[in-house]
Formats: sequence, C-alpha cells, structure tokens
Amino acid sequence: MNASGLDDYNRSFGQYDVQQRWRDFTTTLTLFRVICYVACVLGVPGNILSAVVWMRRHIASENSSAIYLAALAINDLVFQLVDAVDLTLDGFIDYGAGDWPSRYLTYLLWIASVLEPMLVLSFSVVRLIAIRRPLQVGLRYFARF
Repeated sequence: MNASGLDDYNRSFGQYDVQQRWRDFTTTLTLFRVICYVACVLGVPGNILSAVVWMRRHIASENSSAIYLAALAINDLVFQLVDAVDLTLDGFIDYGAGDWPSRYLTYLLWIASVLEPMLVLSFSVVRLIAIRRPLQVGLRYFARF
C-alpha cells in the first residue's frame, strides 16, 4: 500500500495509452468488417437458393411451413444487402436523418429487423400446432381432395 491508501493494483488514476486504445479499436473494426463481408458472401447466395427451393410450386403447395421459410430467406437477403451497402459505403445509413436514400435504407433495415423475429415466431407456432394436433391438421389436409 502506498501513501494514498490504494495499492498498485487498484490505482484510481493510471497512464491512459490513447494509441493502444486506437489500435485496439481499429483492429476490432477491421475484424468486424471481415466477418460482415464473409457473412454477406456466404449468406446472399445461400438465401437466394433457399428462397428458390422453398418457393417451388410442389413444395409450397404441400407444406405450409415452406412459405414461412421462403419469406424468412427473402427477409434475410434484404437485411444482408442493405447492411452490405451500409458497410461498403462506410456508414452511409444515417439512421433516420439525412437524404432520402439513407432514410429509405434505414426503414428497410428496421422493417427487416422487426420482421425476422415475427416470422420465426409464426413459423414456430405453425410447427407447434402441427405437433400438438397432428390428426386435425392431417384431416384438414385430406379434406381438400
């Protein structure tokens, strides 16, 4: 313990290294951008293929969950494309302020962010109904023919 009553490990005022903090920030920002680009490179083709597969007529007509999964893939695709535009243009989206492209991209990003959990919830409810009441769902399905 020193004269101030604080030991060396619990100092209230220490040396603040601004350059080290800036290097840590730029490293974190670079890592974040690399991860976002990898997610876009893998996610955009994956979501396009997923939407195409789930929207096929014979799959969507037999399985009601296919429509939810196709909508989820399209929603993810919109979110990734808008986020990629924002990342590429270095923070172009001003989140509600600024010119009209920035404002509309902000609205698209917010809509996609809110719609995602709603689609997952509705898909889960449909699956829960199909599991809890399989005979009623099956009878309704065969009543169409």
